Amino acid sequence: MTAAETTTAARSVETHVEAIRRLTHEYSWAVDNSRLDDIVALFTEDAEWDVTAFGMDTVRGADAIRAFYAGLIENTTHRCHLALNHLIDVDGDTAVARVYIHAFVTMPDGRRDESLGYYSDNYIRTGQGWKFQRRAAYPLLPAPPAPV
Repeated sequence: MTAAETTTAARSVETHVEAIRRLTHEYSWAVDNSRLDDIVALFTEDAEWDVTAFGMDTVRGADAIRAFYAGLIENTTHRCHLALNHLIDVDGDTAVARVYIHAFVTMPDGRRDESLGYYSDNYIRTGQGWKFQRRAAYPLLPAPPAPV
């Protein structure tokens, strides 16, 4: 591989990494702003969202993911997700990552919960760009049960 080819390949990977990083930020924005259609659009139709480490079930498919987030939105008044320290590895049209998460939610009764953890993500590049194929959440510190 020539130096120019190596530079072009590195730029291509950097472009994909930035698109995946943006996907995780779009996810946070959509969840925090109750944008249910936008949340679902970030996942593939057959995606899996695994929150078993937080005492909930794994949900599979767009309809189940929609129902999960509709419950979260219904059971909280405010949400704030901070995605940090992305470690992203791209391999062609697929990628994996670990992303720290610091999340806050406010309940209708005014209680506020905070979670510190990380996502373990699998992505696939589609005709509409990068999407979550599988997302799993894990706590780094003890957390209260999620409000879903």
